[in-house]
Amino acid sequence: MDRLEALKVFCRVVEFGGFSRAADKLGMSTSSITNHIAALEKHFNAKLLNRTTRSMSLTEEGRKCYEQALRLLEDMDELESSLMQSGQKPGGSLRVDMPSIISRLYVAPALPRFMAAYPDITLKITVGDRNIDMVEEGVDVLIRIGELPSSNLVAKSICKTSYICCASPAFLEKHGVPSHPEELAQFPCLSFLKPNSRQLRPWVFEKDGEKLQHVPQTLLAIDHVESMIEAAKAGAGIVQHMSVSVAEPLRAGLLVPILKEWSSPGPDVSVLFQQQHHRAAKIRAFVEFAEALFARASAGV
Repeated sequence: MDRLEALKVFCRVVEFGGFSRAADKLGMSTSSITNHIAALEKHFNAKLLNRTTRSMSLTEEGRKCYEQALRLLEDMDELESSLMQSGQKPGGSLRVDMPSIISRLYVAPALPRFMAAYPDITLKITVGDRNIDMVEEGVDVLIRIGELPSSNLVAKSICKTSYICCASPAFLEKHGVPSHPEELAQFPCLSFLKPNSRQLRPWVFEKDGEKLQHVPQTLLAIDHVESMIEAAKAGAGIVQHMSVSVAEPLRAGLLVPILKEWSSPGPDVSVLFQQQHHRAAKIRAFVEFAEALFARASAGV
């Protein structure tokens, strides 16, 4: 028995929640999966899995085996990466998932540079904001905005954001400019409608240690950030959103920042990937590309 291979199969069975799903993902027969697990149990002289026709669970010995096998496999991956990939040219298929606003405003316009630098990488990008299982969906790198759920993934911040209030020049010429967040109640404002809760996102402000929240009273609330920003550019009202979302129209003069001294820190933009893949040349290449991309954006390049 190849114990290392058997441990890999065992870990995939646990992660995919069953023999047949693991067999489909690994391109193996169910009987082969069963043989690997049986050989492990015989070698360790311990039952690793409790199985019924409807469910599967780890025994106490199986839990210990899974936790230690993960560490062993990660160490082996790191060893292989350090020996084999240190001088390896990045190549192969790379699947990346990211929010639509990050894709449209930042990543997509820069892809020609990435493709020219790494012609051996076949890049597959999916765009969305939903929580996904990277292993289940075969994703190599995630880009996410905001608080990250607890996981075994490596998370690396690539951009600090802030919340900015702004409006179109024509709107400000017509309605005037508020000098304090409390004055916003007198102005037409555009609200972001949280897609899941359908609640309005409160606006946040911070100045000299003082923090304020304001829920705009508005006739227009939108659950799509880019549509809300387009409405603001057209003069529909004042908007507050993250700097990464409004940077482009601000640079173009289509929106004008207001209440700048009340700017509040926003969520980070982060890249996430699996620990065992952190030395893979293609993943390292994309992470470095994303870091440089947001460094250029922050510098206004």
